[in-house]
Amino acid sequence: MTARHLKEFADLYGKGFRPYTGEILSGVYERLNCHDPKKAYWVCRWPLLYCFGCSQRCAPKTSEGFQVMLPEGTDVRGYGKFSITPAEMLVAKTFLRADEAAYCLSISRSQVYALAAEGKLIRHLDKPFRVTSESVKEEMNRIDL
Repeated sequence: MTARHLKEFADLYGKGFRPYTGEILSGVYERLNCHDPKKAYWVCRWPLLYCFGCSQRCAPKTSEGFQVMLPEGTDVRGYGKFSITPAEMLVAKTFLRADEAAYCLSISRSQVYALAAEGKLIRHLDKPFRVTSESVKEEMNRIDL
């Protein structure tokens, strides 16, 4: 893959396109006059599809023949600036920035700072501001009955 291809892929990824993992009917490749369907690498932001398999850069006019992609876990508009779910983030990181904790708790950054000031989130003493993922998990599990 050349630098131009990487830039093109990064641009599409930044616009919300993700690798397409659904089934594709063989008729799609015939309709697109694809010479080597094995090379096809599709990205999508449903219902928009784009192929990186060859130099043709196919973009079908319709999604006919493609399995519908359903969102995984949350809204299809995704995770905002994050590429993982809150649960995955809590497992992967020991400390979270304010924006990451806000994402996990579905609150604003200022509310994260307020929860840390109240002692509900455990803050790291050194700067920059970080809270423990364990305290975020506990706050997520807190239920007000």
